[in-house]
Amino acid sequence: MLGFGDLVLAEGDDLSELLPAFAKEELYVEQPSLLAFRFSNFHRCVEVASAAWRSNRAGTAIVFSDSAFFSSNNLLDTLELARSLMAALVDSGVPARMGIAPGTFRAVRFTSDTSAQASYHASQFLGTGIVRAHRAESCGIPGLRILLHPLLETLVDRPRDRIVVAAHDRGVLREPVSLELNYLNPTGNEWSGPDYDDVLEFDALRNLIAESDPKVHYHYTATFDAYNAMRAQLGRAPYPWLKCLDRDKYDTEHGIAPRRRLTDRSQQER
Repeated sequence: MLGFGDLVLAEGDDLSELLPAFAKEELYVEQPSLLAFRFSNFHRCVEVASAAWRSNRAGTAIVFSDSAFFSSNNLLDTLELARSLMAALVDSGVPARMGIAPGTFRAVRFTSDTSAQASYHASQFLGTGIVRAHRAESCGIPGLRILLHPLLETLVDRPRDRIVVAAHDRGVLREPVSLELNYLNPTGNEWSGPDYDDVLEFDALRNLIAESDPKVHYHYTATFDAYNAMRAQLGRAPYPWLKCLDRDKYDTEHGIAPRRRLTDRSQQER
């Protein structure tokens, strides 16, 4: 999760209002703070993804604090998991970034021992895949992205797997990441028409901008540019920045209305 540390520090020392998060928890349940809202929804989304991962695929999922690790022997399954989880996080108002990489993964030992006086919890796992995925995620490319480690470049099919170039100044990156996963819905909005393709993602982006400190807005402007690169791969026109900032105003000024509404109006005129 992006910005988790800053939210914790802003909250202060009293974290007593934080409650456990569960998969069946309502998305818009009232929370006492932005930290509680994002923390709860992060774990709700991850738990839903983890449950599907365990039931449909062979693999391992490890979740703690503001991070989650997934391991699988099937690359296509991993790409789909990342795509669906990122879409759910964005829709839930949780900023996040992911890294995907090939390599080893070994879960050594997990233990929890709690008494009235003390507690001990240990998570012993490691692997080259974990290190590479972390380095891809933290390479220096900002925004809500699913970044691919360079070792994956020869293992993916860009059109089939919906992979796009992650535009950024390569000279400032800590890891030479050049590709990212397109997680926009390829089917579009068949009900309302092409003017409404991806509007929920851009609306979520606008809400995240409104909730955030201006010093981190660069994450969201970078995401906006990445979304338009993803739209280009899907054959869609660039999404206007002014529409992202205020969709109702933009659509009103440009005479944009859902296709269904236009059809109903034409039938009434007859």
